[in-house]
Amino acid sequence: MNIWVAVGAVIGLVLIAVVVIGTRRPRHAEDELRLPSGRPPKGAPGSFDQPSLRKWLLSAKAQRRTGTLQLTAGGRTCSLYFLFGHLFHVASDTLTGEPALQECLTWPDIQYTFDAKAKLPTEETIARPIEEILA
Repeated sequence: MNIWVAVGAVIGLVLIAVVVIGTRRPRHAEDELRLPSGRPPKGAPGSFDQPSLRKWLLSAKAQRRTGTLQLTAGGRTCSLYFLFGHLFHVASDTLTGEPALQECLTWPDIQYTFDAKAKLPTEETIARPIEEILA
Protein backbone atom coordinates (compact mmCIF):
# COMPACT_ATOMS: atom_id res chain seq x y z
CA MET A 1 0.00 0.00 0.00
CA ASN A 2 2.91 2.42 0.66
CA ILE A 3 4.02 2.11 -2.95
CA TRP A 4 0.61 3.40 -4.14
CA VAL A 5 0.81 6.38 -1.80
CA ALA A 6 4.27 7.17 -3.17
CA VAL A 7 3.09 6.80 -6.79
CA GLY A 8 0.09 9.06 -6.08
CA ALA A 9 2.34 11.66 -4.45
CA VAL A 10 4.72 11.66 -7.42
CA ILE A 11 1.85 11.99 -9.90
CA GLY A 12 0.37 14.83 -7.81
CA LEU A 13 3.72 16.68 -7.73
CA VAL A 14 4.15 16.24 -11.49
CA LEU A 15 0.67 17.65 -12.14
CA ILE A 16 1.33 20.63 -9.86
CA ALA A 17 4.65 21.29 -11.62
CA VAL A 18 2.99 21.15 -15.05
CA VAL A 19 0.31 23.62 -13.96
CA VAL A 20 2.80 26.03 -12.35
CA ILE A 21 5.35 25.88 -15.17
CA GLY A 22 2.71 25.88 -17.93
CA THR A 23 0.91 28.94 -16.61
CA ARG A 24 2.28 32.20 -18.00
CA ARG A 25 2.47 34.76 -15.28
CA PRO A 26 3.49 38.36 -15.99
CA ARG A 27 6.66 39.63 -14.41
CA HIS A 28 5.36 43.20 -14.19
CA ALA A 29 1.95 44.81 -13.84
CA GLU A 30 2.56 46.62 -17.13
CA ASP A 31 2.71 43.26 -18.92
CA GLU A 32 -0.70 42.35 -17.54
CA LEU A 33 -2.25 45.72 -18.37
CA ARG A 34 -0.85 45.95 -21.89
CA LEU A 35 -3.53 45.63 -24.57
CA PRO A 36 -3.31 42.67 -26.93
CA SER A 37 -1.64 43.60 -30.19
CA GLY A 38 -3.82 44.16 -33.22
CA ARG A 39 -6.92 45.22 -31.30
CA PRO A 40 -7.67 48.88 -30.79
CA PRO A 41 -8.75 49.94 -27.32
CA LYS A 42 -12.48 50.28 -26.63
CA GLY A 43 -13.93 53.26 -28.41
CA ALA A 44 -10.72 53.90 -30.34
CA PRO A 45 -11.52 56.24 -33.22
CA GLY A 46 -10.58 55.56 -36.79
CA SER A 47 -11.61 56.46 -40.30
CA PHE A 48 -13.11 54.67 -43.28
CA ASP A 49 -13.47 55.33 -46.93
CA GLN A 50 -16.43 53.67 -48.68
CA PRO A 51 -14.63 50.42 -49.69
CA SER A 52 -13.08 50.08 -46.22
CA LEU A 53 -16.48 50.42 -44.54
CA ARG A 54 -17.89 47.66 -46.74
CA LYS A 55 -14.94 45.38 -45.88
CA TRP A 56 -15.33 46.14 -42.16
CA LEU A 57 -19.04 45.27 -42.25
CA LEU A 58 -18.28 41.89 -43.83
CA SER A 59 -15.44 41.22 -41.39
CA ALA A 60 -17.72 42.06 -38.45
CA LYS A 61 -19.94 39.19 -39.52
CA ALA A 62 -16.99 36.82 -39.96
CA GLN A 63 -15.57 37.80 -36.55
CA ARG A 64 -19.00 37.60 -34.93
CA ARG A 65 -18.67 41.06 -33.39
CA THR A 66 -21.15 42.39 -30.87
CA GLY A 67 -21.48 46.10 -30.17
CA THR A 68 -22.19 49.48 -31.70
CA LEU A 69 -20.38 51.02 -34.64
CA GLN A 70 -20.85 54.79 -34.51
CA LEU A 71 -20.20 56.55 -37.84
CA THR A 72 -19.87 60.30 -38.35
CA ALA A 73 -19.21 62.32 -41.47
CA GLY A 74 -19.55 66.06 -41.45
CA GLY A 75 -22.51 66.78 -39.18
CA ARG A 76 -24.22 63.43 -39.83
CA THR A 77 -24.19 60.39 -37.56
CA CYS A 78 -25.28 56.79 -37.95
CA SER A 79 -25.28 53.92 -35.44
CA LEU A 80 -24.98 50.30 -36.54
CA TYR A 81 -25.79 47.59 -34.01
CA PHE A 82 -24.32 44.08 -34.19
CA LEU A 83 -25.10 40.93 -32.24
CA PHE A 84 -22.72 38.01 -32.86
CA GLY A 85 -21.87 39.42 -36.28
CA HIS A 86 -25.48 40.00 -37.33
CA LEU A 87 -26.28 43.61 -38.23
CA PHE A 88 -29.79 43.95 -36.82
CA HIS A 89 -30.45 47.68 -36.45
CA VAL A 90 -29.25 50.89 -38.11
CA ALA A 91 -30.32 54.38 -37.10
CA SER A 92 -29.14 57.69 -38.54
CA ASP A 93 -30.26 61.22 -37.80
CA THR A 94 -33.40 60.87 -39.92
CA LEU A 95 -33.63 57.26 -41.17
CA THR A 96 -33.62 53.72 -39.82
CA GLY A 97 -32.98 50.29 -41.31
CA GLU A 98 -31.61 49.69 -44.79
CA PRO A 99 -32.23 53.27 -46.01
CA ALA A 100 -30.05 54.56 -43.16
CA LEU A 101 -27.33 52.03 -44.01
CA GLN A 102 -27.47 52.84 -47.72
CA GLU A 103 -27.16 56.54 -46.91
CA CYS A 104 -24.11 56.16 -44.68
CA LEU A 105 -22.43 53.90 -47.25
CA THR A 106 -22.29 56.94 -49.58
CA TRP A 107 -20.56 59.25 -47.08
CA PRO A 108 -16.95 60.24 -47.80
CA ASP A 109 -14.31 60.38 -45.05
CA ILE A 110 -16.21 58.52 -42.34
CA GLN A 111 -14.98 58.69 -38.76
CA TYR A 112 -15.92 55.80 -36.51
CA THR A 113 -15.78 54.29 -33.06
CA PHE A 114 -16.75 50.75 -32.08
CA ASP A 115 -17.98 50.00 -28.59
CA ALA A 116 -18.21 46.30 -27.77
CA LYS A 117 -19.80 47.05 -24.39
CA ALA A 118 -22.54 49.39 -25.59
CA LYS A 119 -26.13 48.70 -24.63
CA LEU A 120 -27.94 47.26 -27.63
CA PRO A 121 -31.49 48.29 -28.61
CA THR A 122 -34.33 45.81 -28.87
CA GLU A 123 -35.55 47.21 -32.18
CA GLU A 124 -34.66 45.21 -35.31
CA THR A 125 -34.76 47.15 -38.57
CA ILE A 126 -32.46 45.04 -40.76
CA ALA A 127 -34.00 41.83 -42.07
CA ARG A 128 -31.64 40.82 -44.88
CA PRO A 129 -28.06 39.53 -44.47
CA ILE A 130 -25.35 42.15 -44.91
CA GLU A 131 -24.02 40.39 -48.04
CA GLU A 132 -27.37 40.91 -49.81
CA ILE A 133 -27.55 44.55 -48.77
CA LEU A 134 -24.02 45.29 -49.99
CA ALA A 135 -24.47 43.45 -53.31
